[in-house]
Amino acid sequence: MVSEWQGRRGAHDLGDGGAEFVLWAPSCGDIEIESVRVVADGLAGGADGGLGLEAADDGHWHLRARLDAETVRYHFAVSAREKSTGERYTRLVSDPYARAVGRDFRSILKRGPRPRARPGFVRPALRDLTVYELHVYNFTAEDRRVHGAVRGAYGGVIERLAYLVDLGVNAIELMPVFDYSDPWQIGIRWNYITACHLHAPHRGYAVDGDSAREEFIALVDACHARGVAVLIDAVFNQVSRRFSYARIYDPRHDPRNATDCSNSPLLGNFAGTDPNPGSEPYRDKDWGGVDLDYTRPAAQHFVEDVMHTWFDELGVDGMRFDHTLGFYRWKDNALGAGAVAAAAARIGGASSYRVAEHFSSFENELALVRDTDFNSCWAKGFYYAIDDALAGRGLAHLEHRMNPRAEGFSDDKPPTVFIDNHDDERLVNRGGSPWWRVQPCTIALMTHPGVPMLYMGCEYAEDDRTRYANGLPRELNPLDWEQSEAAGPLLRLHRAMGFLRRRLASLRGPLTVPLWRHEAERVLVYGRGDADLDVIVALNFSESPQTVRVPAPGEDRVWHEFLFNLGFASHGGEMHFHGADGHRYDRITVPGSYAHIYCRTRCWSDDDWRDLFARDRDPL
Repeated sequence: MVSEWQGRRGAHDLGDGGAEFVLWAPSCGDIEIESVRVVADGLAGGADGGLGLEAADDGHWHLRARLDAETVRYHFAVSAREKSTGERYTRLVSDPYARAVGRDFRSILKRGPRPRARPGFVRPALRDLTVYELHVYNFTAEDRRVHGAVRGAYGGVIERLAYLVDLGVNAIELMPVFDYSDPWQIGIRWNYITACHLHAPHRGYAVDGDSAREEFIALVDACHARGVAVLIDAVFNQVSRRFSYARIYDPRHDPRNATDCSNSPLLGNFAGTDPNPGSEPYRDKDWGGVDLDYTRPAAQHFVEDVMHTWFDELGVDGMRFDHTLGFYRWKDNALGAGAVAAAAARIGGASSYRVAEHFSSFENELALVRDTDFNSCWAKGFYYAIDDALAGRGLAHLEHRMNPRAEGFSDDKPPTVFIDNHDDERLVNRGGSPWWRVQPCTIALMTHPGVPMLYMGCEYAEDDRTRYANGLPRELNPLDWEQSEAAGPLLRLHRAMGFLRRRLASLRGPLTVPLWRHEAERVLVYGRGDADLDVIVALNFSESPQTVRVPAPGEDRVWHEFLFNLGFASHGGEMHFHGADGHRYDRITVPGSYAHIYCRTRCWSDDDWRDLFARDRDPL
């Protein structure tokens, strides 16, 4: 079902040499909108004072005009009056529905229909995803394997898709690509607080900024051609102070100060209501922007229209919703995040990915996912459990987090799990050094029943810090692709685990069976599959080899160890190894900072194994 507002706003080519311009700008509160004009280049009669729009009773302003050029660059000039003071003012604003925006902040209309991503891609099931989170610029800006013109751009990601697929990745999650094109904020940013144009892909990640929309669609098409789904990080809690609706309704607007939203039809302090005390620092937080106020229906409608643009026109497959607790009204799914999730399911379809950012407590995460149309959430409990295991604080926490069903997650809503993400310092800088200490963490991630997510660079132990000493993020922070010490062995491990996860359905299923914790030796053993296990994993978080008993419940059988391509056998409920000397060993030596992965089915050939672990292969 299409929102009643969808397609009624912004500018679009009519196909007959003309175009329609629509701006929704109703009088609201103490602000009366008196007139709206289009000031444009390339529009017949649009120079100087521009062309006036006609007002409709529902707050829309309309104009049909002839096009004089293939590309029209335009502003809306909105004249308003503050009724209580009689003060009149005129604001020149960009189109909040613009599909493209110039570096000068003017909106861009190109002759021809709005380009749409090609249909036909079948999204992988949520449980089958292996996600790679990346920042479009930082991912390839300094990658010598990428052609110079597209480094740091959408095209650079296209050139590295083969590399990602080789890792086992079948979904990319793009850090925010909403355009800001803000003349006061030059350079690369993460764009979590500065979005001005939520319908337009960011021009800073395009070779030709004016063609950012087309270049983004080319990226989506290239991903889909390789079987890779595309998620975007959707920031729906706040927008820039230079967002058009922040400027129109504040008579004394100054982007250096907080916006006066008292007369806004869609902006204001909504504030999250997660009741956990840990959320308090994030309530009423001024992120340098201004909140969408979901108690005002226009906010919900605007976000729904944004989702239509990205799902229907740009072809994305899902969204990760940033700072979900900031716009979640606790237990009220008719407003805020709950309503946004329902709209995403309706607009993106049942197969779309709808991932909430983690909440301040695990119990609240569960309630959020259980009670809404979100079908996953960033579950940071696994992240903390990995840190505990790596630091020698015991294995019970990790054993618990390896079992989402026991945690309370339903099988159809698996958690998204990670050991690194854009919000936190990298694992190699918080205990995972030397790099080989990351190996058991990676194996735990890739054998987890949830949706594993890799953060760009983790696959070769990128160690450039993500934060300054004051805690602020290093937004301009390209990956160091020349970093080589860990690249070979750690990349081989990531590729091998991606291969195994693709081949074994039980690794993508919901079931984990805890088998044993050897706390003194720091070895955790668990099984994957139903009661008759398909896979047994023995993780060693000690840097030294550990010789331990490995439980192997069920009937006696042959097992195939994947990481070393060796044969084992279970006897009397324990794993045994038959040595070349003819002796049967009932205790297994698990290498330090590594693992054994025993599989009932040998789902690889010797050629597969040699290719996965070949040392002479270019690691990057």
